[in-house]
Order: sequence, then structure tokens, then C-alpha cells
Amino acid sequence: MKNVRFAATLSALAILALATDAFAQQGMGQGRNAQNSPFEFIDADGNSMLTKAEIGVWSDSVFSAMDMDSNASLTMEEYIAVRMGPGADGQGKNATRQAAMQAAKADRFKAMDTNGDDIVSHDEFTGYSATQFDRADTGKTGAITRRQWMSVQ
Repeated sequence: MKNVRFAATLSALAILALATDAFAQQGMGQGRNAQNSPFEFIDADGNSMLTKAEIGVWSDSVFSAMDMDSNASLTMEEYIAVRMGPGADGQGKNATRQAAMQAAKADRFKAMDTNGDDIVSHDEFTGYSATQFDRADTGKTGAITRRQWMSVQ
């Protein structure tokens, strides 16, 4: 169970990529974040497109991984505690960048907390993901490309 939770936690960054300027890329596969993107993992049917349903399934798993006390809500501490990639143990080489990324995460948490109670519920979390998908789906086709997914700011 711990390995499943850890794997889901490692996936948490991708949902953050939907919601942050820090991970937005204008091209496909050119930046480090695009290369490390879990796009293929989320793309359950392997058609190189993400649907809102695929994002929803993944968003649920990310929420569960972040909800360390399993109370169906996230505190700022639970949300901020998820650190990904090089330096995930707090020993990264660029402390300034890590601090900026954590500050951006705090801002996203506040944006997700639509009722202002300092808690992000499952509905707020998945609703935010759905809203970000809608922003990326500029053609309103119901599916988005990697480029659209990475460009959501």
C-alpha cells in the first residue's frame, strides 16, 4: 500500500502542471518539464490525447496520494509536502527555485480553495483540474494534446 501511495504521490506533480505557470511550456517535449511530464501515464488509451475523464481519474488518484490522513480534504501542509523530482528529499541543488516552486504551489492551493476555508476538498481539487482542462481545450473538442496540456497557465 505504501508503494502505491508513493507512486501516486509521484504523480501529483502532473496535476500541478495543469495549474501552474511554472510548468507551462510553449512547445512539445523541448523543456525539462515536458520530458518529465506524466502525459503518457495519464493517457490511458494511448491515443496521445487527454480527455476530461482521463484527467479526472488521475486527479482522483493524486488527491488520494496527497490526502495523507485520508479525511477527504487537503490542508496546505499536505499539499505543500508533496515534492517531486530532483531534490524531492529537500536536498536539491537550487534552493531558490525550490522555494519559488513551493510558493507557487501555495498560490495554487489558495486558488483551489474556492470557499476560503483553508481546506481543499476533493470536489474543489477535481473541479480545479476540470477547469484547467477546459482552459486547455481551446477548440472545445473534449480532448487535449500534450501542447495544450502543457500550455495551461
